[in-house]
Amino acid sequence: MSEEEKLMRAAWQARNSLYQELIGQYSAVTPENYQAPADSTLLRGSGSDTGDPARSERALAILTYAPDPLRHYWTYLTSGLSNPWFQDEPQEVSGFGCEIMIKTPAQDRWPIYVLRSMAYHVFNSVGTLSPGKLVRLNAPISHPEPSELTSFFVWYADEAQDAWYQLPSGGFGIFVAVGITADECDFAASIEDYGTWCIQEVLRQVGVGQVTAPGRQSTMKRDDIESLKWSVKQYAANFRGRI
Repeated sequence: MSEEEKLMRAAWQARNSLYQELIGQYSAVTPENYQAPADSTLLRGSGSDTGDPARSERALAILTYAPDPLRHYWTYLTSGLSNPWFQDEPQEVSGFGCEIMIKTPAQDRWPIYVLRSMAYHVFNSVGTLSPGKLVRLNAPISHPEPSELTSFFVWYADEAQDAWYQLPSGGFGIFVAVGITADECDFAASIEDYGTWCIQEVLRQVGVGQVTAPGRQSTMKRDDIESLKWSVKQYAANFRGRI
């Protein structure tokens, strides 16, 4: 076994144990043969672009967690973005430095498709997804089913309060992608530096939190939305003035 493969296996095992500690036992996984990658060169080739979505899919698993007494929602979490794909020794950041979560009120297939799409983008752009990122899908998140939610923002997951975790190969963050409408995305984009925090706080105050429900309507249609927007923007402005 090469040094790359040893590091890959150690990182996979450590992340698996961390997930168990933070969230518990998953109820399903895609693909079903969830295990440490046997081939540490899956993402190698011409840059990181495999040119083959199926190849990238073999590098990534989506774990599904059913609701429990502490969580009333379903949780979907990637496992593979933080693999040390291009490393043979520990570094400051492991792999692409992140794993992404989606929470839903009911079990469905669309979170798996969306997470795979987001991961494929990361794999092929040699990028990452970090808190504060706005992602416009330009299509319903539950496609082909209709939904007003056509964008996501990335933020810190409530389940991973430390935000940054260490694997034998380096650090990575566990972040949540929350579905939002086009006008909610516009609101977030209009606020310098703290837009994603502001829309997250609006969602918290109306009881949505970090759960993505494709059938919900935009919070921007609420009768009290102007006062909500003003209060969170004022808080963000005051915070900005203190740093």
